[in-house]
Parts: sequence; structure tokens; C-alpha cells
Amino acid sequence: KIYTCKVPGCGKCFKRSEHLKRHVRSIHTDEKPYMCPFPNCFKRFSRHDNLNQHARVH
Repeated sequence: KIYTCKVPGCGKCFKRSEHLKRHVRSIHTDEKPYMCPFPNCFKRFSRHDNLNQHARVH
């Protein structure tokens, strides 16, 4: 099955539903559910892999 982005003007297709969800969250919305756990760091990310990459700077 192919999962297609329904956002007008996009139409990007994915083989996995989780990839479509990741695309929508990181490209079309401001949703950033992943928060940096370090004290006094208030950065948030739409993708957990971006959070993991950020954590390396601490």
C-alpha cells in the first residue's frame, strides 16, 4: 500500500504510514513532541533522531 500526503500541493508518497506521519509532522505542522531532557535546555524537535543528534552537544 502507498500512503500519500493529503496536504494541498504536496502529494508526496510513502511506503510506510509512519514515514508519512513523520513527513507531516516535520514539514507541514509545528508539532514538536520531543523535548531535550537536559536542564536549562528548552529545545524541542519534531523527530526523535533530531533530538538524539542534538543531545550530543551536551
